[in-house]
Amino acid sequence: MHVRFLVIFTLFTLTLQAWGQSNEQLGSSYFAYPPPPALTPAPTGYVPVFLSHYGRHGSRWLTEDRRYEEVLKEFDEHELTEAGKALRKRLDNVWADAKGRSGELTALGEKQHHDIAQRMASNFPTLFQHTQNVKAQSSTSRRCMMSMMAACEGIKELMPTIRIQRSAYERDMTVINQESEELKGFKKGDFWTQTEDSIYKAYCHPERLMAHIFVNPEQIEDPIQLFDGLYWIASNMQDAMLSNMYDIFEHQELEAYWKAINYRMYVTNGPATLNDGTTSRSSHNLLKSIIDEAVEFLQNINKTNDNSIHLRFGHDSALLRLLTLMRVEECKQVQGNDTDADRVATYWHDYELVPMAANLQLVFYQGKAKQDIILRLLLNERDAHLPLKAINGCFYRWEEVKKLWIQQMEQDKK
Repeated sequence: MHVRFLVIFTLFTLTLQAWGQSNEQLGSSYFAYPPPPALTPAPTGYVPVFLSHYGRHGSRWLTEDRRYEEVLKEFDEHELTEAGKALRKRLDNVWADAKGRSGELTALGEKQHHDIAQRMASNFPTLFQHTQNVKAQSSTSRRCMMSMMAACEGIKELMPTIRIQRSAYERDMTVINQESEELKGFKKGDFWTQTEDSIYKAYCHPERLMAHIFVNPEQIEDPIQLFDGLYWIASNMQDAMLSNMYDIFEHQELEAYWKAINYRMYVTNGPATLNDGTTSRSSHNLLKSIIDEAVEFLQNINKTNDNSIHLRFGHDSALLRLLTLMRVEECKQVQGNDTDADRVATYWHDYELVPMAANLQLVFYQGKAKQDIILRLLLNERDAHLPLKAINGCFYRWEEVKKLWIQQMEQDKK
């Protein structure tokens, strides 16, 4: 009886999870950064001494003008229904807002990083108050540089005397946003492109929407591509703080298509068996830099307070690959058949891992003894976990974490 109840309860819970996703969350990595919970306290006797951070840029417009123009072209070339004409006017308003700003940080994106940085300073006040210099490093992408500047402004507002060294050099891109030739080859190879095409065809259902918009929907040459264009425009409106356009979709259409998008992110940047470790190997430079910097600082921990904070600003794909390499539990490989997009969508959610302004904070704490160092991982300002025994909640011995990460990189090379 109890077993039967447990099975029914589990199925009910999974059903609630599936139906509990908001339209905004189904916008995948375009989900605007959600408010974080209150920070759990550190174990008694431990104080923060070093913080290493990687943040995705904040909310932005779509990456290219053509992504708006290609959708509008379809509306120009085909006869519209009354609903289609009304939608065209709404698209014109969106295009008027986005034109010439594609790929750039929105006002919301600036606010996200400004506020995250201020919460960081408030969460670890002794660390920021005792630090003379902060190192801030960005991808050469303008939206990342603007995110860095917004974060620095947030810190300076609270601590005007703190010095922040900012940089955005091309030579650092192999660390801050490395995408290996191996990974590029996998993404462009026949195996994945054919797999991706079949997934989109299986999970995209554009027929109803095309008939709603166009008098002769059968004339649309590539309805999946047009559905995709409308999906991303609609998903992006939350990032530009425009009135949403989700009413043109049925929730199940969004949910089905998100599963395809989510699966693509899982395979091309996450821990999927299909990529055979290609994604994690692409992040070795970044993780090695993080480890080496932490080791150097901790060896000289009682000699200087300089550069005890390092802020990095990059992209969602790089952050996701880093989480994969670090073996962060929230990003772990789906057990069982992880070539099934439905199954992956039950357990692995891109919008939870890399929403706009996603960030990973590695906070190092020192106990009474110099060598007593513990580490906490905050993913989007929420406690994250590793496949290690925690000493208290989600706090781990740094030496054990370092060993895990080094072993993972060594294993990747075999």
